[in-house]
Amino acid sequence: MEQPFDLAAELAKQPHLLEIAGNLLMKGGPEDYIGAVLCLRGTLYFKDAHTPLVRESLCQCFDEFKRLAEPHLTWLWREEPAQGKPLTAYRDTQPLREMMGAMDEDDHLSFCYTSGKKSRDAGAWLFDIYGKRSWQAKMGHDLSVLEFSVPLLYQERQPLDFLQLFIDFARRLEPEQGYAGHAYNLSPTSWDNDEPSEAFMAARMPGLDVGTACLLANTPEFKPTRIKTVSWLTLLNNERLALAGGLDALRAQLPSSHFAFYRYGDGVVIQAGAYPYIAGDAEDSRPAPYVLLNHALKGIRYETVGSLHGGSHDGELRLVGWAADQWLKRLDVEDSEIPRWRDKLLSAEPYLDATNTLPERL
Repeated sequence: MEQPFDLAAELAKQPHLLEIAGNLLMKGGPEDYIGAVLCLRGTLYFKDAHTPLVRESLCQCFDEFKRLAEPHLTWLWREEPAQGKPLTAYRDTQPLREMMGAMDEDDHLSFCYTSGKKSRDAGAWLFDIYGKRSWQAKMGHDLSVLEFSVPLLYQERQPLDFLQLFIDFARRLEPEQGYAGHAYNLSPTSWDNDEPSEAFMAARMPGLDVGTACLLANTPEFKPTRIKTVSWLTLLNNERLALAGGLDALRAQLPSSHFAFYRYGDGVVIQAGAYPYIAGDAEDSRPAPYVLLNHALKGIRYETVGSLHGGSHDGELRLVGWAADQWLKRLDVEDSEIPRWRDKLLSAEPYLDATNTLPERL
């Protein structure tokens, strides 16, 4: 009798299959570092990072993350630190509260904890804070970002931990919008050289998130009360939820057998499917849960974000301009196609149950 495929066992045997060599698609070819690694990543866009209350909330988020990740963390990168060095081995770092406590409200919050073997390597464990200064917030440039990730092997073995992290972090930070699903973490120092690898994989993996969140956060295109994308987990604050028609309207469109809703204080988190999807099936590479959620929220999605990547150096592939706008639309289908997608969801995709949802779902 043929044994079922055990993804966790295969990932444990060959973790390098999730890694991409650094500089791979740039002129000059690959270099000796890990440029990208596939993981499960959450992104939260929030405000008031310059205030003591939100900084303490970020520290509480890191406390919770450390309980899972600390044995694997290797480096702390900081951009323009007021005190200390830009790079510190994790074992030599001060506690995050102490570092934040020594900072002024006009200091830039930049703390990127990663698990790369070498300091330049992308790592699957990530906790990255990008917080705006007080004077920037007063000028209206007040959107900050928290990104955090776990390895796919960890997600396979502990399928509820990341979901709990995402909701707990949302309750502390009260984000404007957010999402979580498959993503490639890029090198913390050479991400510009590894964006082409991300763009190449995104064309083949509709469930993949792309783009540098801290660069998007305060672009003019990101200002309106809309969302960037949907994913396995999609967060809407109450303002965006109202624009989408409200909770009852969304629940009427999205079958409870495959979609779960969680309250986080100032909005909801929507879980689309029993597990994160990176793609669909041989018939259509788009995951059915994501297609249906995208259709329900398409009216509040950005028409454009300008660009998801930086400019090309030598003609290499990047998601800029038109290509970035097409990525936003990657899950779009016509209204007439929705019954077919709904049938596909109900007949072919696993149902939600106690093994893949939290008890607090609405």
